[in-house]
Amino acid sequence: MSSHSLHAIKPTDATWIFDACQDEQIQYWTTVPKPYLMEHAIAFANGKTNEKRVWVIHDSNEKEVGVISIHGVDENGNAEIGYWVAPWGRGVGATIDAIKSVAEYLKTQSDVKSIQATISDLNIASQKVAIAAGLSIAEAASKTCPAGAVETTATYYRKAL
Repeated sequence: MSSHSLHAIKPTDATWIFDACQDEQIQYWTTVPKPYLMEHAIAFANGKTNEKRVWVIHDSNEKEVGVISIHGVDENGNAEIGYWVAPWGRGVGATIDAIKSVAEYLKTQSDVKSIQATISDLNIASQKVAIAAGLSIAEAASKTCPAGAVETTATYYRKAL
């Protein structure tokens, strides 16, 4: 039984998202704006994003601990996901539970054949999370991922649905 749940992002999530995105690890490994301002959090929480779908990850006490989203679905039916977890929610399986929940949701989508994450070849923690959630190394990614101020090579982690 999962100890984490998801809800669709809503405008009231802006404050905690702003706080979370001050974290150096989120800024290092993701494409959040730097510096991350309250106006960014408000826009994101109000759906002003290119994401196909965004959820907030909650712990068993209903505290918001992270975000997982579907960036889009490519021509091969790969649903690309992205995720981050705030420092106060790390190390207890939040992202693993969230990936599994999103995979279950994606099974209901007729245009989706697999769930996929593009992960920096330097981001060992995210690689471990993807594998623990049932994704496997697929192939070298055709795009790069951030690692601080530089772009790094990346790998697709994928699971057929």
